[in-house]
Amino acid sequence: MKKDNMTDVPIQILAGSAAAVFETTLTYPFEFLKTGFQLHRRTVGAKPFEALRPIKVYFAGCTALNLSAIVKTSVRFATFDKACQILRDPNLPKDSLLKGPRLLLAGILTGAVESLCIIPFENVKVTMIENSLQLSESKPTEKEIAGTLKKKVTFHVAKPKQLSPQEQWRQVYSKYPSSNIFSVVKEIYLTRGLRGFAQGAMPTVFRQVSNSTVRFTAYTTLKQLISPTQPLNEVYAFGIGLFSSCAVVALTQPIDVVKTRMQSKTAHYFYKNSLNCAYRVFVEEGMVSLWKGWLPRLFKVGLSGGISFGVYQYVENLSHTLKKENILIDNQCTSFPKLNCIYILSQQNLFIVI
Repeated sequence: MKKDNMTDVPIQILAGSAAAVFETTLTYPFEFLKTGFQLHRRTVGAKPFEALRPIKVYFAGCTALNLSAIVKTSVRFATFDKACQILRDPNLPKDSLLKGPRLLLAGILTGAVESLCIIPFENVKVTMIENSLQLSESKPTEKEIAGTLKKKVTFHVAKPKQLSPQEQWRQVYSKYPSSNIFSVVKEIYLTRGLRGFAQGAMPTVFRQVSNSTVRFTAYTTLKQLISPTQPLNEVYAFGIGLFSSCAVVALTQPIDVVKTRMQSKTAHYFYKNSLNCAYRVFVEEGMVSLWKGWLPRLFKVGLSGGISFGVYQYVENLSHTLKKENILIDNQCTSFPKLNCIYILSQQNLFIVI
C-alpha cells in the first residue's frame, strides 16, 4: 500500500464515523418507532402501541447505536478494502474499481462481517428501548431504584422451587429497569449472561446479506432500464435509491421483526429459536405483524439510501468529467484525497443497509 493511501485511511475512517454518527442521530427517532412497533406483541386484549412519547424517549438507545456506527465504519473500511483486493479482476489495473457481481459480493462480505461486530450493540439498543418504554409508562423514584439495586439478592426462597440468580435479577430489573447504557450492559450480563449480548445473531447476519442483495438487484435492474449506456444524473439516482429502499423494506422486513424479537428481554420465554419466533408471530399475531414497523424503517432506510445513491452518482459523474478533461487518469483518485474519500464512502454505503 502506498504511503499516501495509508495516511488517507485514518481520515476516511474519521469522516465515515462522523457521517455515520450524524446520520444515525438524525434518523434515530424512526429507529426507535420501528423497534417499538416490532417489540409490541399483538395478542388478544393487548393495548395498541403508543407512538406519541416525550421527545427524550425517542433517543433511548441512540448512544449504543452511535458506538455501533463507529465500530461498524472502522470494520467496514478494513473488510471492504480487503474484499476488493481479493475480488478485483487481475486483468484490470490495480486502481480500477469493482463493478457488477464483484461489487455485490464485496458488499455482502462486508455486511456479514460488520453485522457480527454490531450484534452486542444491537442487543443493548433493544434493551434500552424496552426499558425506556416501560419507564415512560410507570416511573419509579430514584430512591426506589437505588435502594433495590444496592440490596443483596437473597438466594433463599420459601417456595419449594428455588429461583436461579439470573431469574432473581430478572425480577429486580423487571420492576426497576436500567436507564443508561452502562447500567443496561450490567443488566444484560446479570440477567442473561454473556449470551445476552449475542442474541439474534443469525437473523442479524441474514438481514445484512439480504439487504445488500435486494438493494443491488433493484439498483442494477432500474439503472439498466432507465439508462443502460449513459451515466445517471443525481435526481434519477436519488429516485432509484428511494425505490431500492422500498424493495429492501418490503422483502426483508420479516427478518428484521424476527431479529428484534429475538433480541428482546423476554425472547427466552416466548421463542426457542428464530424459526420458532417467525412461526409464533405468524400464528398468534397474523401475517401483518411480520411487517411491523415498516413505515418508520422505510423513512430511515429511504433517507440514507437516497443520499447514498445521490452522492455516489454525483462523484462517479464528476470522476468521468475529470477523466474526459485529462485531469483524472485511469481512476487514480489518490491525486484528489477528498474526492477519493467521498467515492469510497459512497461506494461502501451503497449496498450496506441497516
